[in-house]
Amino acid sequence: MTETPRPAAPAPRVPAHDKLGRLVARSLGLDEPALREGLRPATLDDLPAVLALRREHLLPGHQWDDDAYLRWRYRLGREGAGFGELWCLRAHGRVLATIGVEDLPVDIEGQHLTGAQVMDLLVRPEAQESGLGIWLNQAMLARHDFTLAVGANTNSAGIVRRLFEPLAPRLTFTHPLDLGPFVRRRWPALAATPLAMRVANAGLALRRLALRGRRPRGFTVASTTRLDPTLAAPRPRAAAGVHLRHSGAYLQRRLLDNPRRPLSLRVARRGDTVAGLIAWAVEADDLGRPELHLVDWHHDGNEALLVLLHEALLEAAARGCTCVRVLLQDEASQRVAARAGFLPSSDDDGRPCGVQSRDAGLAARLAGAPWALTDLHDDADGF
Repeated sequence: MTETPRPAAPAPRVPAHDKLGRLVARSLGLDEPALREGLRPATLDDLPAVLALRREHLLPGHQWDDDAYLRWRYRLGREGAGFGELWCLRAHGRVLATIGVEDLPVDIEGQHLTGAQVMDLLVRPEAQESGLGIWLNQAMLARHDFTLAVGANTNSAGIVRRLFEPLAPRLTFTHPLDLGPFVRRRWPALAATPLAMRVANAGLALRRLALRGRRPRGFTVASTTRLDPTLAAPRPRAAAGVHLRHSGAYLQRRLLDNPRRPLSLRVARRGDTVAGLIAWAVEADDLGRPELHLVDWHHDGNEALLVLLHEALLEAAARGCTCVRVLLQDEASQRVAARAGFLPSSDDDGRPCGVQSRDAGLAARLAGAPWALTDLHDDADGF
């Protein structure tokens, strides 16, 4: 007998923007007009105060130039710069919070829409229990046709679940290249046996060789540091769902000019046609061992994606990485990753993400359509 699944519990109710604004303002010792008027797009003049606030939240030992990063990511009053706006809330003579939005052009069922992804939400500790984070998200929703949010930590995941219509979670898939780190976590005594580890890793190498034998033919793959600005990012033909509209000029700046996280880019061609591209970063795990993380990819079909995944595995093996990791949202990509030997994490509930609109019909359409977000839309690194 098949058990009928229980419906998910409804998200906790969130007060309307105006009502919540009055409550937040009272909690912060302001009146509601002062709260509204204190929120405005940041300019270069605000940068020193914003950088000081961010230093309070950055993890120790961060490696990037945060001034250069913010100038790269946001307009800051400069026409044609950045990818969106960084909003500052000033109160009591200082920056109390920030929230960023990146322009998000999408196609859904042949319709062109432009919304925004919310990111970089930072609130001073003394204001974190006031509801200010939700109010700031509501303020961004009031200014855009729709907003997208990806939970990067416990606090942001809570806001996503309360305020946004849920999308399919992004799940972790891993292709191990060295079993040592995985075995040490579960069976340390076995990991201390060198012969056992050598035999196991030899088995992994044979498995990769067998999988590589099924790599699709007819593609050439090459690294690049320059994309044609007029290139339209490849996408699966006639695939249903929400598709992000990204040009070569956008991907060049977003992937290759990022001062916060340098990426490597590979382009797959079928003849003279760009069939796909993939970007990755080599990062260290908690013990300093290298892992290759897939950050972004675009492709015109499953075969092109499979070729790109195999290219990443070759690079990871050449650089002595212990594994290749990727977060996947759509089932089609998950099936292709399984063909390349990626395994789903057994204890991963996924990264939550959601979408919202003032138009309830649009919110339902966007939430009901498949998405295929990548780590390009996850600002978890660093906070």
